[in-house]
Amino acid sequence: MEALLVCLHIAAYLALGLALPLPRLRRLAVAALLLAAVTGVGHGLSGPAERTLETVHTYAGYEGAAFEVSMVSFPTGTATAPGWQWPLPFAAFAALWIVVLRRLGDRPSPRPIASALAFAWTALAAWLGMQLLAAPAALVQPVGLDRFLFPAGLALAIGAARTSTSLLTLFVTISAGTMAARLPAALFSWYASAAHLGTCLDIHSIVDIVNPMTQMQFEPRLQPGSSQQHFWLIWLEHVIVFPACYLLSYLGVAFGIYMFHHHGPETETAAR
Repeated sequence: MEALLVCLHIAAYLALGLALPLPRLRRLAVAALLLAAVTGVGHGLSGPAERTLETVHTYAGYEGAAFEVSMVSFPTGTATAPGWQWPLPFAAFAALWIVVLRRLGDRPSPRPIASALAFAWTALAAWLGMQLLAAPAALVQPVGLDRFLFPAGLALAIGAARTSTSLLTLFVTISAGTMAARLPAALFSWYASAAHLGTCLDIHSIVDIVNPMTQMQFEPRLQPGSSQQHFWLIWLEHVIVFPACYLLSYLGVAFGIYMFHHHGPETETAAR
């Protein structure tokens, strides 16, 4: 059942990411969001009376006595809550965006960039809420962030390609939007680490990471709460590395749509 829920959530995020800039897909997105929310609520009501989730943060390091770098899952906290509560954050997220899509109807989104960022930020809030309410581990980790940030980035790329007046504007919009979409995750990670809140974004106790430049552990080890720890585990990841990786994909999608929108058959026919 949890595998089915994972697939439904991913499908709902992807459908929403495409439906925001493409009105013809909005009915499909509404159906996907509704199905994922209802299935989750049903699973929560029929599941155990109380749930416990051990959250982990995944980073590059040496696991145990291993001689090669691998992805290490480090426990960061434990959440316990009544079993019926964990679907509520996603259900609220789905209800919000179903209302938004229904109100938009077949009209283009008046603010496609703002809509894409709102999608990313509300999905982040729902993801964190599910962790605090002890959702099934498969739904929130690993790579929980990318399940909704990548579809939100697609919405950003398509929206920017349709509204930008030049390639420079397109590049600046996608670059700034990609970073802005992930910035709240970095800020919450910093706050959660300082307050020891747990969740996948709490990194306060992680010190044995690998320096990406040397492929060796930091010596001396990182100090908990230090600016160096925050840089390597929060700011580098959320503000530099992942936005840069995503940017390559988004720019490819946006460039193709931009060129077709400005130089495609319909544009040439209108020019004549």
